[in-house]
Amino acid sequence: MQFACSLAALLLSLYFSPATAHSEDNHNADYLADLQLQAQQKKLADARIWHLLLKYNKELFGGFTSEADGMDFFNSPQGKTDPESELEATLASFFIPLSAVAEGKEHPQCNFPARFKWLSHELDFDRNRLKIHECDRLSRWMQTLAPVGVTLVFASYFMNNPASMFGHTLLRIDSRRTGKGNNLMNYGANYAAVPDTENGFLYAVKGLIGSFPGRFAIFPYYTKVQEYNNWESRDLWEYELKFTEDQLNTMLLHLWELGGTYFDYYYFQENCSYHVLSLLEIANPNLRLKDSFFFSVIPTDTVKIVMAQEELVKQTVYRPSVLSQMNDKRRRMDNDEKQILKSMVQGDVTVDSPTFENLLPQSQALLLNAYMDYLQYWSMQEKSNNEVKIPRSVLLARSRLQVTSDEDTKITDFSSRPDQGHGTDRFQLGIGHNKRESFLEFAYRPAYHDLMAKDVGYDKDSEIIFMDFKLRYYLESERVRLDQAKFLSITSLNPYDSLFAKPSWRAELAVDNLRDRNCNYCNSFKGTYGRGFSYRPDFFSPLLLYTFADLKAEFSDHLKQNFRLGGDTEVGMYFSITENLRIKLAGSYQVFLLGESKRFFTSHLITRYALSQDLDLRLELNRYDQNNEGILSFNYFF
Repeated sequence: MQFACSLAALLLSLYFSPATAHSEDNHNADYLADLQLQAQQKKLADARIWHLLLKYNKELFGGFTSEADGMDFFNSPQGKTDPESELEATLASFFIPLSAVAEGKEHPQCNFPARFKWLSHELDFDRNRLKIHECDRLSRWMQTLAPVGVTLVFASYFMNNPASMFGHTLLRIDSRRTGKGNNLMNYGANYAAVPDTENGFLYAVKGLIGSFPGRFAIFPYYTKVQEYNNWESRDLWEYELKFTEDQLNTMLLHLWELGGTYFDYYYFQENCSYHVLSLLEIANPNLRLKDSFFFSVIPTDTVKIVMAQEELVKQTVYRPSVLSQMNDKRRRMDNDEKQILKSMVQGDVTVDSPTFENLLPQSQALLLNAYMDYLQYWSMQEKSNNEVKIPRSVLLARSRLQVTSDEDTKITDFSSRPDQGHGTDRFQLGIGHNKRESFLEFAYRPAYHDLMAKDVGYDKDSEIIFMDFKLRYYLESERVRLDQAKFLSITSLNPYDSLFAKPSWRAELAVDNLRDRNCNYCNSFKGTYGRGFSYRPDFFSPLLLYTFADLKAEFSDHLKQNFRLGGDTEVGMYFSITENLRIKLAGSYQVFLLGESKRFFTSHLITRYALSQDLDLRLELNRYDQNNEGILSFNYFF
C-alpha cells in the first residue's frame, strides 16, 4: 500500500508541479530505476540479510512467506510473499517527498532505518540524488538507549503461569549512560503475546494455534526484575554477549522497525525465544541460531545454542530472586535462629523481645536481613504499588548493628544454569515383559523434562511432558500397539515450608492403556487433576516425599457404560542416592464409583542411572491390580 501511495504522489507531482519540479522528478525516477537495476544485478532480494530483515522463510514447495503479519511492515502489496517486489517498493518509498507523508507518520527512511542502512551500504546511495531525511524520534530513541552491549536474560520457570512454565528469554540493552554496576537502569527488549484472556486453559489453547498477536516492547529493565525476580520469585541468568558497536546499531534499528508490526504468537514456535534469536541474527548474520529448530523453540534450548557459538558469550551472571536471597540466609542459620525467624514472621517475637536482644549481633543481622526479605516478598505478592512494608523499628534495629551486610557473601545458586541442562527432545528405546509376553518399546517426545531425569538446568521439583508418544511391539503376538500418548502432563511439587504454604498439584491429558483389565491392550482417553503435599528436609536434600489426591475420568468403549469416574490417593518418594542414581517408589489406591465401578492398587519402582547429561538407563517395575510388567530402557535427550 505504501508503494502504491508513493507512485500516486510521484504522478501527482508530475502533473501539478512546475517545470523544475518535473525535471527533478524525472531525475529521481532515473536514479530510482538505476538503483533497482543495481539491486537486481547484485541479487539483493536473495541476500540472507534481506530475508532476515523482512522475516522471510522458505516454503516447503518453493517461494517465501514473511512471519510478520502486520501489513504496515511491507511497502509492496505483495511484500509478504515476494522479496524482490518488496525490495523494489522499499527503494521507491525512500524517494517519497516529505510533503506526501501523512501528518503524524514517519518517512519510510525513518520507519525502516535498518533496511535503509543496509541498502545504502550495498548500493552506495548518492546523497546528491536521494534526499536524506532527518529522523528526530529515532535519533532521540537511540540517544536514550546509548548502546554499548546487549545481554540475553533467562527468567527461570514459573509453574503458575502457562506462558512461563518453560522459562522466558529477553534482551537487556546495556547503555554507556549507566555504566557497569547499574544494569537495573538499562532498558530491556521483549517479545510477548498480547492475550485477551486470563483463563489458563484458553491461554494455552490460543497460544498453541497462534490466536494471539505478539509484539515487541521496550521497557526499563528494573520493571522486569521487579516482576520476575521479586513478584514471581524467579531467578535470572544473564548472558552478556559480544557484538561490535555497528552490529548493535543495526539490531536496534531493526528493533525500531519491529515496533510497528505484530506476529501471530505460537507457544512452541514463534515465541519469545525465537524472535530474540532473530534479533541476534540481524546483529550478526553469520550466526545461524534458528536453523537448529524445527518443531519447537524452547527458552532453554535457545540459551544453549547461544552458548554454543564461539566467543559470543562474554560472561554469565546469576541474579537470585528475593526468595532465593532469603533462603540463602536461612540456609546459614542454625535451628534456633530458624525458629526465631518463624516467630518473628508470626509476630510472636519482635526486635524488642528478650529472645531477639539476647542474640549475638551477627545473628541479629542475619535474622533481620532474612526478615526484611520475607516482608519484601509478601509485599510483592500483594501486587501493591506502595513501598515495601518494612516496619521502622526493624530498619532502626538493623541500622544500629555494626555488622557488615551479608549481601557481599556469594549467594548459593538456588537454580542452575539453563544452558547446562539435558536436551528437551527425548527418544526412548526399551525392552520389557508383562505376565503374557515380551515387548519392545519406542517413545519420542519434543518437550520437556521429567522428574526422573537429571535436574541440572531445570526446576528440580517439577516436570512438563508434552506430546509423549509411546509404541510397543509385542514379540509373541507380533503386534504394534499405541501404549500411551501424553498430550500434556504437568507436575508441580512445592515442598512444605514453615513460612509459605503452597500446595503441590498435577494434571494430565492422555491416551493410555487400560492396564488393570485384560482387554488385549485396549486404550482409553483420560484426564487427571490432583492436589497434594510434598516435603523435603531442606532445599538441597536428596529426599522428596509426596502425596496426592486426584480426580480421574476415563472414556473407552471397552468399559461398561463407556466411561468411569473416580479418583486415587497416591504416596511416593524420590531419592537421589548419588548425582547419577535416582529412585522413585510410589503406590496408589484407585477408586472408580461412576460408570464402571472398580477398586484396585498400583505400585511403581523406577531406578535411573545417568550415563551422561543426555543419556540415562532406567529400570521400571510396575504393578496394576493383578498385572505386572518390567521395562529396561535407554533414554537419549537431544
